[in-house]
Amino acid sequence: ASCGPPKKPTLRQGTESYMFVISSDPVPPHAREDVVYTITVKDRKTGQPIETGEGRIFANTREGARTWDGFSKAPQVGTYSAKLNYVSSEQWAVGIQFHSDSTKPLEKTEWMQDVLPERSGKP
Repeated sequence: ASCGPPKKPTLRQGTESYMFVISSDPVPPHAREDVVYTITVKDRKTGQPIETGEGRIFANTREGARTWDGFSKAPQVGTYSAKLNYVSSEQWAVGIQFHSDSTKPLEKTEWMQDVLPERSGKP
């Protein structure tokens, strides 16, 4: 028996300056559905949450399909949200660009994401 709600799977990514914990809803993503990403960002050296950062999430396919969204601050400290809508079911290259403020360079991390076919009778 377990206590509390089941935990959503998370992806951990990092750059030279930042550590990201990334979750999405729904899991796994389906084509032609909004996928909401929640990204928690911490300073890699201090472990402190980054409260004033700016960033975006983006994705593309080998065939040239693209989607992207800028980060919005979430209520939790150091947490941001963004939404993607994958137009096709295939493997997508997904990335995050982020910096703690506009005087610092954008840093990027990337991963591959499998997107499932569109659901019939979507919610």
